Amino acid sequence: MLTNIDEKKLLASDWMNSRVLLGYGILCMALLTIGSFMPFTSLIHHLFMIDTIVHFFLCCAVALISMILFRQRKTAFLLAFAVTPYGFMLEHLHTWLTGEPFAAVNALANNAGVLVGIAAGFVLRLKNHNNRVQQRDEAPDPGTE
Repeated sequence: MLTNIDEKKLLASDWMNSRVLLGYGILCMALLTIGSFMPFTSLIHHLFMIDTIVHFFLCCAVALISMILFRQRKTAFLLAFAVTPYGFMLEHLHTWLTGEPFAAVNALANNAGVLVGIAAGFVLRLKNHNNRVQQRDEAPDPGTE
């Protein structure tokens, strides 16, 4: 059992680098775009609903990365929320290009993923803010030495 783990090192890992996060965000957007146009047989879709699950997790990841990556809350929230109309546009393009009926379940999965990603991003931003305030309060005051 590991009892001597430094929590600050766990929170400040290499993947939290802004360049790496931006790469992950672009990768998730590309996978979401490409995955929206992949044809699935109706048996696979209705049996496993794998495309709906993937839509949920990719939208969640894009929204979460947007919430973590940008410093300004307003910008982060607007970019995370912009995934919702983007997913709706992808569903309409999929319907238009493939001739398949509109999948409302996928649109709901997109919206649910965005909401979960935004909520998780707010929690992480709040935790980060509280850690900074705690570190500032624990720091010695230079004028009292």
